[in-house]
Amino acid sequence: MIYDVYLQVQRTGRTHAHVPALPGCNWLAATPAEAWDRAADSIAAHLAWLARHAQPPPPAGEPVVPRLAQQRPSTARDGHLVGFFDCERAPVLPTEIPGFLDLMACARADLLALARDLPAEALRQRPAPGSWSIQETLRHVAGAERWYLTRILDPATIPVFKPTRSVWQRLAIVRALAVDRLSGLTAAERSAIVTTQSGERWSARKVFRRFLEHEREHTAHVQEILGQLTAAR
Repeated sequence: MIYDVYLQVQRTGRTHAHVPALPGCNWLAATPAEAWDRAADSIAAHLAWLARHAQPPPPAGEPVVPRLAQQRPSTARDGHLVGFFDCERAPVLPTEIPGFLDLMACARADLLALARDLPAEALRQRPAPGSWSIQETLRHVAGAERWYLTRILDPATIPVFKPTRSVWQRLAIVRALAVDRLSGLTAAERSAIVTTQSGERWSARKVFRRFLEHEREHTAHVQEILGQLTAAR
């Protein structure tokens, strides 16, 4: 089966690869060539993740065939990798939203399974000076989800939450808001393309993509932190 791959390339060559047809399938590489070399394996790994969560698989027996659909330089003024791809201009259909929300629930289940039962000390411990703890990573995930909503919705309608001592409570509160607002997107919100003050473009399709990519990226980050903490013992 053919999967279109979209590459976003920084001036340094660092590349963020995305497969929008498989929301959440993305990987980072030092160069576009390295990103492309990893395409088939990265897509196969994502398909295996979908299978573990009982998500609809592709037709059995079909090989994974990556196809370069688009390669663009990063336009971020702060140097971060920012992507908006031609395929994300398409409005999100109401029938697609439950599938996106199911995938978000799968990604959240992975994150909770990895970190939910860790002792408080492990959550707070930093593997190295200046690095993030698991707790800080989780709070970042919650903060990013609220921020993603403001990309396509009126920020004035998105609550600013009071500080909470429990990172689990913060994750749950923000996710409940996200599910409520994303499940109720209007036709205009599902089809709008919004350009922010920084020049970055967003659409509902991109928002769903980033919800999934970001959580899976930081689930891997939490795994990395755990590995570093174990190695340091």
